[in-house]
Amino acid sequence: SRQKKLDNMDIIELAREKPKPEFNFKTARTSGKVIFETDDLVIGYDEPLSRPLNLRMERGEKIALTGANGIGKTTLLKSILGLIPAYSGKVTRGDYQHIGYFEQEGEKDNRTTCIEEIWKEFPSYTQYEVRSALAKCGLTTQHIESQVRVLSGGEQAKVRLCKIINTETNILLLDEPTNHLDVDAKDELKRALREYKGSVLLICHEPEFYQDVVTQVWNCQEWSTKIV
Repeated sequence: SRQKKLDNMDIIELAREKPKPEFNFKTARTSGKVIFETDDLVIGYDEPLSRPLNLRMERGEKIALTGANGIGKTTLLKSILGLIPAYSGKVTRGDYQHIGYFEQEGEKDNRTTCIEEIWKEFPSYTQYEVRSALAKCGLTTQHIESQVRVLSGGEQAKVRLCKIINTETNILLLDEPTNHLDVDAKDELKRALREYKGSVLLICHEPEFYQDVVTQVWNCQEWSTKIV
């Protein structure tokens, strides 16, 4: 009789957990009027990747950098940040800058868990706050407890975005943030960038993503020395 009861029971399928991401950037105090200005800046490592550049970005501007891979877009971003020296010329950055920098690729063999990764950045957070911050970025409990290196490209990108979203910034420098993101995450990131009150410099290959977000598009192929 017990078997009969079991046979007659409805089987309930548990929905697979797939939280929708919520990206809301925290804004810091207003930056100075000039974000950066370049004076005959030539970018490159062993050889120049650009002709001399005289570029200027002001507070509140949102600019997309476009053009083929390998022509120096990431190098330009890193030169502006001062992460790599200019080949020649110089970059002058403005005052009161709180920068959120999204790198295209994370650390290759990152053996820390997602929880540890966020805790390193925000040591005052409770475990609940860390888990909640990661869940808001669209990561499941299973992802959150895993090592970063075993996650997919899109999940790793969400961990990197989580750090920026929970830091107060007034400038975002984003190197191909949409590369591995799913449709829901892309749509949410687009919404968040449109609402962001700070300045944005964004490398992106997807016009359908950036055209409603940015105030200017800089085609880097116009100044690159690389023939593509």
